[in-house]
Amino acid sequence: MAAVVARGEAEIGFQQVSEILPIAGATFVGTIPEAVQQPTIFTAVITANAREPDAARALIRYLASPEAAPALRRTGLEPLVRG
Repeated sequence: MAAVVARGEAEIGFQQVSEILPIAGATFVGTIPEAVQQPTIFTAVITANAREPDAARALIRYLASPEAAPALRRTGLEPLVRG
């Protein structure tokens, strides 16, 4: 939807923040009220046959950490941890 707005084919659009931010020509003006939002919660899993399970665990720990929160926010995601 953000690309449609950026091309001038629509005047307003609604989409996940993380999908709007990287679109040149689309201006993010704010979120819709929380009362009408349906959050999307991402989860992570490591399969039993993962080639690098320790690296996967480290990545998951980092993504869930306060240290990763600022980077997640910059991309339009809202981390579950404060940071």
